[in-house]
Order: sequence, then structure tokens, then C-alpha cells
Amino acid sequence: MKPFFLTCLTLLYFLPSASQAGAWLRETGTGFVSLSFGATRLSDTTNALYLEYGLTENMTIGLDISAFTNSQDVRNGFGNLFIRRNLGPTTGPHRFAYEVGIGGLWGSDMRLPTVKTGVSWGYGFTQNDRPGWVNLDVAYIYEPEMGQHIAKLDGTLGLNLTDFTAGLLEFTLSEQNNDAYGAVMPALLFKPKGRAFNVKVGAEIPYKETEKSALKLGLWHRF
Repeated sequence: MKPFFLTCLTLLYFLPSASQAGAWLRETGTGFVSLSFGATRLSDTTNALYLEYGLTENMTIGLDISAFTNSQDVRNGFGNLFIRRNLGPTTGPHRFAYEVGIGGLWGSDMRLPTVKTGVSWGYGFTQNDRPGWVNLDVAYIYEPEMGQHIAKLDGTLGLNLTDFTAGLLEFTLSEQNNDAYGAVMPALLFKPKGRAFNVKVGAEIPYKETEKSALKLGLWHRF
């Protein structure tokens, strides 16, 4: 059982980052979808689908699904259907939101339900006339059948470097029953002129076991 949850912790590194979600709700009737892929030199691979939609002015709904395959072709996954609502004012540089969701963890011979709760803080700023943002997400994922839990902290610092590129510096920390993992994720976001999609290119570098570092590619689309 323990190796399964440790693998799930590693998988959670590759969940959509705070730069995609966080404290900012989607405008009513608009949405965002992303596909992301990651691979290590040890032949571990990940892929993720993330979708959110502004259902009302004060409510965003979404879905995130991630899967991890190691070099021995063992597969694990995580899925979560969520609702995000604002906490406090929806104007000004500081934003707050909370999130609740239901989903599950799965492996080769295991299916376990999960409940997720989270709180987010976001701050928008301007540096040399270029917009930027800071975001922190705190999440708690609970698995009721075995009584296991995963606590997670994500952070993002983003800055528009030009009209068509942005720099991102992200980090993630996860903990489950005194087993902790962490990673830093530098990335560049390319926004081709006249295109409806963005391309994210970056890396995932664990604080420990750096040999498990991964290259990552993401496609973003707003609609």
C-alpha cells in the first residue's frame, strides 16, 4: 500500500500548476483547457488534462486528470472534479478562493475514492510596465477507505517578459504520512501572435533525487 501512495505523491507533481488555476475565477461562459506531458531520463512519463469553466460570476467548475507510467510500465492515476468559489472581493490586486472536489486514485489493481479541499491566494502586480502574478495553493486530499491523506502546497511567480512570452517559476511540496516530496519548475510560456493556444516548455527538478528530473511540455487554450 505504501509504495502506491508514494507513487501517487510523485504523480501529483505533474498536476496542473497554480499558474493555471489558483485564486482567479473564470469569467462566466469562458473556459480554459490544457494538456501537459512530462518525461524523465529513466523513462518515467506523465500526462495530464485540465479543464475549467466559468459557470457563474462566483463559481468555476473543472476537471483535472493525471496519469503516471514508470519504466516498468506500471500505471497510476488521479482524477478530481471540482468547484471553486471566491472568498471576498473579486476586484483588486489580492484574490482569495476556496475549492472542493471529489475524485479518485487508481493503480494497476486498486481504485480508491478521494475528497479534495483547497484554499488559494493570488496577487497581481506590474514590473517595468509588464504584468505579473504570484499565486499560492494549499490543498488537502483525503482517501477515506484506508484513511490516507496527501497535503500539497503549490506556488507560482509569473511575469510577462514580452507581448508573446512569459517566464514562470513554480514550486510544489507534497506530504503523505511523513513522506515528503518537493520540486522546482522553471518554464517559459510562448503565446504565438494570432493563435488561440499557448505553448509551455519547462522542467521539473526534485529537491531530492535529481536524477528523476523531467522535461515538460504543455498546450494551453482559452475559449
